[in-house]
Amino acid sequence: MDSVTPTRQQTIVPARTRFQFLAQLRTRIGSLGLEPALILTLIVIALVAQGLNMFNYPSFTLKDDEGIYASQAWAVLREGKLTYYTYFYDHAPAGWILMAAWMGLTGGVHTFGLSIDSGRILMLLLHLASVPLLYQVARKLGSNIALAALATFLFSVSPLAVFYQRMVLLDNIMIFWALLSLNLLLDGWGRLSRLVLSGVCFGLAILTKETAIFLLPAMLFLAWQQRWKHQGRFAIAGWLLPVLMVGSFYPLYALLKGELLPTDGSTGSLLGASTGNGVSLLDALKWQATRTTGASTFLDLVGQDWLQRDAALFIGGIVASALNLLRVFLRDRRAFATGLLGLLPVVYLARGGIVFDYYIIFAVPFFCLNLAVLLSGLTKLLHFPRLATGGLSLGLAGGLLGLYLGTGVIQPLYTAQPDVAGREAISWIKQNVPADSMMIIRDDMWTDLHEPGMGGPAFPNAHSHWKVAQDPAVKNGIFKDDWHNVDYLVMSGGLKEAFKQTNNTVALDALNHAHLVKRWEAPKGNEALHPQQIIELWKVDKPGRTDTSLLQGSNSYIQEQFDQRGAYTGSDGSVTAESQSYALLRSVWTGDRTGFYQAWNWTKTHLLNKAGLLEWQWKDGQIINSNVASDVNSDTALALLMASKRWNDPELLNVGRSMAQAIWDNGVVDVNNRPYITAGDWAIKTPVLALNPGYFAPYAYRVFKEVDPSHNWQGVIDSGYEVLFNAAKSTLGAKQSSGLPPDWIGLNRANGQLVPLQLSNTNSTQYGYDAARTYWRVALDLKWSQDGRASAFLKQAGFLRDEVNQLLQDGITHKNLVSSVYKHDGTVVQEAPTLSGTTGAIAALQTLDPASANVLYASQVVGLANHGDSTVWWGNPSDLKTQEWGWFATAFYTDSLPNLWQGTNR
Repeated sequence: MDSVTPTRQQTIVPARTRFQFLAQLRTRIGSLGLEPALILTLIVIALVAQGLNMFNYPSFTLKDDEGIYASQAWAVLREGKLTYYTYFYDHAPAGWILMAAWMGLTGGVHTFGLSIDSGRILMLLLHLASVPLLYQVARKLGSNIALAALATFLFSVSPLAVFYQRMVLLDNIMIFWALLSLNLLLDGWGRLSRLVLSGVCFGLAILTKETAIFLLPAMLFLAWQQRWKHQGRFAIAGWLLPVLMVGSFYPLYALLKGELLPTDGSTGSLLGASTGNGVSLLDALKWQATRTTGASTFLDLVGQDWLQRDAALFIGGIVASALNLLRVFLRDRRAFATGLLGLLPVVYLARGGIVFDYYIIFAVPFFCLNLAVLLSGLTKLLHFPRLATGGLSLGLAGGLLGLYLGTGVIQPLYTAQPDVAGREAISWIKQNVPADSMMIIRDDMWTDLHEPGMGGPAFPNAHSHWKVAQDPAVKNGIFKDDWHNVDYLVMSGGLKEAFKQTNNTVALDALNHAHLVKRWEAPKGNEALHPQQIIELWKVDKPGRTDTSLLQGSNSYIQEQFDQRGAYTGSDGSVTAESQSYALLRSVWTGDRTGFYQAWNWTKTHLLNKAGLLEWQWKDGQIINSNVASDVNSDTALALLMASKRWNDPELLNVGRSMAQAIWDNGVVDVNNRPYITAGDWAIKTPVLALNPGYFAPYAYRVFKEVDPSHNWQGVIDSGYEVLFNAAKSTLGAKQSSGLPPDWIGLNRANGQLVPLQLSNTNSTQYGYDAARTYWRVALDLKWSQDGRASAFLKQAGFLRDEVNQLLQDGITHKNLVSSVYKHDGTVVQEAPTLSGTTGAIAALQTLDPASANVLYASQVVGLANHGDSTVWWGNPSDLKTQEWGWFATAFYTDSLPNLWQGTNR
């Protein structure tokens, strides 16, 4: 054979060769160094510490600032402008320009979820990039490996750092540029290009957040101290010139726009805008430097926030910075420069004036640096061996983690979800509020409402409350300085106080005329460190875009879901005269001529009896309940008469007149020479007549007076109102009366007295589905006739007003609504609300207590509506009655139920 089978000696590598290989491998690893592996480990730690739960905590609704910068990035990305509104030079724009570029490169605003989620991804990446920078800066300033790693570890895991470094803030972007500049400046090779590039980066830091300029003394000292031997006298100029060149873009932009110099000498508004002829960069800088309201003081934040989040880093960082600064006397210039870097941000924070809690971001990395440099100096002074220094670093890291866990400040960072309220609010608004609504909102929702997607359209008329307060183009140009032009407000804790502080009269007046639609609450957490997030949507008390949308959507849903060629069919397959009468009323009021005739043709074919009245129920091709109800026929006759006027149809006029006459013949009974409208043809043959207050339709009888003058319809109106007043105030066998009308009442034919009506399996005296309609019918009569008795009766609905007032005191919950069924004394029988009951309460309270009516309408009609593509429904989508009363409630509230008999054709 040509091939030879290898022997054992041929296949095994000699031991000496293996040892040589291992030695070479160790040499290669050693050439790579320990530090790259250590930095990679620190980056992984930072990724976990900063990234885990970062979308949920802190909540994006905690501060407006994240939303402000996201919205300005949106303006750059979508409109090519520095801001959607007037640019007041409140901050330099480099930070949000970078955010806009990030959003564009990653596919848009909503690539990662909400717009602020996208921004937080960018903050994470900048932090990860800052990890090796901070480590290298610590090494270059004299820290040993172990303590530089400790400083970088603390920079990533400190609760103080994690909480604020996750947020979409200019400060976090500025810190990245500052650390990059510092790292390049400390480069030991002395290359001029790196000196210039360092200056460019520091210029970008200033263009991102002007506060970076407070680091300038330390940076100039380092430029001189580090670069003198390489560039000599040119060291400072070589660094400072690119800083000035890059930073000059900001004033140059203002100069070219004619907005550099002060306008009229006033600093004016909260956003730095002059109150004179325009905006000015110098005015804005003066305002920024002299602000005294709108946030906490330095000492307040030390005790209330920073020390609670991480006292070790805050106190340790300040002490270490001070001690490093004193090392100048030991001629340790690097330690002195480090101390400057740590204390200059503290000087900025403690300078007096306005301080926001997140300003601490400016100090955090430099506190970490100072701790590393100070401890490195001590270990060197005490001649710690390398292993002991490593053990010290690990011990300190473990001790700090134990401290964070023991004090409970670290757990919420990774477990809490206070963002739930805001996310649910945006989703609900996107799906349920008309896109053209005029809204005053929080800035944290601005971008997501202006950008289509996330389950809904864009909301171009949603505006920041700050701009409504301070920007004349918004306050006067868009809202006309008039609260009537506001449809909704998105509220949260403290926002009303912000309205007052900024003298936001449009928002305050709108809020004072608005009521709660929906509330979203996040789980409760540590109130001291992160208040519970509660977002509320308030609707201004006026008919508007929402109500028009509800009416149209509700009508569309009823037609699509229940209309079968004119037959409005319930979930059991039956058709009632009630649903047909409601369909006829809706059609004539909405001007749907085709729908009206289709419904009427089916109704007269299948429900109209020989007497000219509608029988109650049809199913499977036949009548299954032949009783006649007076309310159904009154509504049908009214619809026919109004349709005859609206569409000039004499046939409908004749049919409507005939039905009115048939109602009299089959439902009206004289008692003591007074006509009473009974419940129907079945209710007139017994000694005690059955009356149903909820059937009383005086608005219809007034029309019948004109078309049927041969009958005393005015007498029916008079006797009906008398029955309502007496039935409501009578105890009807109970210990007391709540003042609510009963579902049923009996009229003794012999003496004309009202008595409780005996009905099988029913408490006829309770206030339920039938009785609730009484208020709606009387309120409609008040709108049409201004009858004083209607107003007086509605003003007796104090029981319902008290129920709503209790609701306001306890907070709006589903357990505290106006209940659906009460005993006559007011005891709750069935707590779960119904839309018919809510509609009756709204109708009553619009006269007695309009504020309470608005509460109910906003929370129970607007707030509980479900929206499809072009439809709206409430509760059980298969329940026709619920949908009908949702439409009637909205139509009544919006005054969309005109008297078309007396009105003109339209």
